[in-house]
Amino acid sequence: MGYYEIMLIIRPDVEADGHQEVLEDLKAAITKEGGDVSTILDWRKRRLAYEINKHKEGHYYLVYFSGQGTIIPEIEHYFRVTDAVIRYMVVSVEEKDFNAAAEKAAEAASAAEAQAEKQEEAAAAEETAAVEEPEVEIVPEVDEEPEAEGQTEVTEVAEKVEGQAEVEAADEVQTDSKVDE
Repeated sequence: MGYYEIMLIIRPDVEADGHQEVLEDLKAAITKEGGDVSTILDWRKRRLAYEINKHKEGHYYLVYFSGQGTIIPEIEHYFRVTDAVIRYMVVSVEEKDFNAAAEKAAEAASAAEAQAEKQEEAAAAEETAAVEEPEVEIVPEVDEEPEAEGQTEVTEVAEKVEGQAEVEAADEVQTDSKVDE
């Protein structure tokens, strides 16, 4: 009995139901030939190193299974007739490497899943923040006669600014009239 690893890439335009169908059919093909599927890891959608059939992304899966060597041609035939799979590779591994790789891949997949969840939560938080309206502080109207010292200072500063604006406007009018002469 041999130990094998399959890396397969599914087209990015295939829905999640299509992914499950491909994986279930693969499991059926392996078990039909007397094999046993150990682990299926979802590596999610990733950018391809190069364009394949006009696709720049693909959904990666890593499958570990054991079985007789005669199972490989059947699996390759399945991949060739399945349109959803754009690339695949079947590799033979030793038992100790098989167990270690399966454990390591499972840990990497759980870490990648945790990171993806964090990214999804961050995106949801940003979206929520963008949707929420900012709070508007309602400022009471200022009375003609200020009641507190702070309001007196604010009123005096506002009057000075208004006075300066009037002086600047008057200076501009005088400058314009001198230019006209």
